[in-house]
Amino acid sequence: MKRIWLALAGLVFALPALAQPVPRVRGKILAFDGTTLVLQPDGTSADADWLRVNVRPNTRYITTGKARFSDIKSGVFAGAAAVPDADGKLNAQEVHIYPGPLRGSGEGRFPDTKPGRVMINGTVATAENGVMTLRYRGSGMKNGVCEGRMPVPIKPDACAGDVSIAVASGVPVTALTVGDASLAKPGAIAVVSVVTARDGSKMTPGLIVEKTP
Repeated sequence: MKRIWLALAGLVFALPALAQPVPRVRGKILAFDGTTLVLQPDGTSADADWLRVNVRPNTRYITTGKARFSDIKSGVFAGAAAVPDADGKLNAQEVHIYPGPLRGSGEGRFPDTKPGRVMINGTVATAENGVMTLRYRGSGMKNGVCEGRMPVPIKPDACAGDVSIAVASGVPVTALTVGDASLAKPGAIAVVSVVTARDGSKMTPGLIVEKTP
């Protein structure tokens, strides 16, 4: 589960200019005064190892909840981590439904952090009978397949693709929801994306709260 949230934060909070994920840290929120968030990263205990990051007015606070295949509607922005079977057909291992403000986050088709899996984010064309079809844009064609992350800004040679992904019964479907700073409560478990400024200070473009106290 930890791997899922770390990978998801990398997709949601990407550097727009490069469409690349930023470093992220998972841990327990110890304190938050509305300006600075103090996080105790997993596996640490000493004060010296605590992470202190500043928030900005545009910092995003995301929470997650369980959803069902029936919640995947045509036109929504969604993604799946999938593995190919012997015939090359893609089978989802997890599916994410993104809220409107996150449309376009991590759009494209590219290797997942887990070997052998591919991550695909795009707009749902259809979702019925256990099969989800996504339309997405990537960075270029490779062996007849549109691959890579969507370039930002979109370049003339950017490609577009459609892909069908089987979503078997029991595959976890997660819906992300945009919240506010009230989610960052002491005791909450969160994955925080971290950007280091030129002066060495750290700030976060956003965090995903996976469990509240």
